[in-house]
Amino acid sequence: MSFIEKIKNKNIWAYENIFLVFALVFGIAMAFIGTPFQECDGENHFRRALDVSYGNLLSPIVILNHDSGEAVVPANYTDKYNYRIVEPASGEGKAYKEYLKSIKPSKETMRMYFAEGTMSIFYYPQALGIFIARHIGCSVYGLFVWGKIMNLLAFIALTYTAIRITPVLKNTIIMLALLPMTIYQAASFSHDAILNGLCFLFAGLCFYYAYGDKEELKIKDVLLLGTVLAFIFLCKYVYVILGLLVFIIPMKKFGDKKLYFKKFMIALIPVLLLGIIAMYAAISAITAGQSSVDIQIAAGSTEMSPLQFLMSNPVNIIRVLFYTFCYKLSDYILWLDMLGSLNYPLGPLIYLVPMFMLFVIGSETSDASDRIRRKDKALSFFTFLLISIGIILGIYIGDTRFNYAGDLLVQGVQGRYFIPILPALAFAIAPGKRKSEDKLFTYKLYAVELLILCMAVYFLRINCY
Repeated sequence: MSFIEKIKNKNIWAYENIFLVFALVFGIAMAFIGTPFQECDGENHFRRALDVSYGNLLSPIVILNHDSGEAVVPANYTDKYNYRIVEPASGEGKAYKEYLKSIKPSKETMRMYFAEGTMSIFYYPQALGIFIARHIGCSVYGLFVWGKIMNLLAFIALTYTAIRITPVLKNTIIMLALLPMTIYQAASFSHDAILNGLCFLFAGLCFYYAYGDKEELKIKDVLLLGTVLAFIFLCKYVYVILGLLVFIIPMKKFGDKKLYFKKFMIALIPVLLLGIIAMYAAISAITAGQSSVDIQIAAGSTEMSPLQFLMSNPVNIIRVLFYTFCYKLSDYILWLDMLGSLNYPLGPLIYLVPMFMLFVIGSETSDASDRIRRKDKALSFFTFLLISIGIILGIYIGDTRFNYAGDLLVQGVQGRYFIPILPALAFAIAPGKRKSEDKLFTYKLYAVELLILCMAVYFLRINCY
């Protein structure tokens, strides 16, 4: 067999391989082009990854190398890193990047205040990048590049697997995974990169078990589902509702009714075990928040909280959701293409990308489409809707910097929060029957995706330089 024939047999043009090439090329480009600290909560993510790189691997359950409410960072962190949000398209970003290239992280460390938040495990890739960069003598800028690339690789590994195994929505998942915002997050220090990858993987597993060629789910299969869902729960609690997608898997694939309940309970084991850890972290955060409330009460504050406002009359929940949906939906869509701290617009992509998303979803076809039941689509839409409500109300209750009791428009929700659950929406609204398809159709989609990513990198460079 010739070399060319071997290459053809390897099917290098498979969906997942195209994604791999695009994600690597444009993700690495964004990792180098992006100005350090500029993504949403960029300084917090970087400081958290620094802390993990120094050995704080099990926070918040066990804090190994410092006291609670602290982070270990290089001793010159506050003096030299000169953290700031730079003005887009001003040239300041280039100067700041050159400045960070000129200094190296101190070998000595210090402790500084940092409230515990997301678990350490979701900063392992970024921390590994920092660890490597620190030990090969990189500059502070080198820490950023290494950390971003390692986070990108973790996202790619999870999403590549999802695309490879799913029998449906391959084009859609590729499109969502290659959105400029998705790749920008992946090539950053944000733990949302891991969350996006985990959610894509969980959806892909559910679709594979429901419509793939696997006739019966083994114990290892249900444990895999439970483990992926448990890690989603650990990262951000509201996305655990994505677990409802397991109910699209026909009961017969679990065996008889007795085996179904047995395997279902086994799948819950990792969710319960890791859920206990998640709840421990949540209780700690709630306790800290309650202490703040107690201080306000002691000081004589009688102001109603957003949660009290919602609980005072259930109709308020409906009003808040209705007005937020009516007046903020367009913002969520536009913010999908606002990089940085929502201050890096991508020109016409702000309007073109949402239209392209709808086109890809509406054109999605699969040989498995005939096996998709209407109730599966209804369940998937309900899952998307429930998580969306959870996101909006969660921000309304939890982010009191921008939201006050009586407000009917929820502030602080960003379009990127919905990326992990867009496969569920796409599954619900995609066509249900196989259509005649142009053999080159998929490659035409890739060409448009390539154009979008090229434009995104171009506009990102303009904003950063």
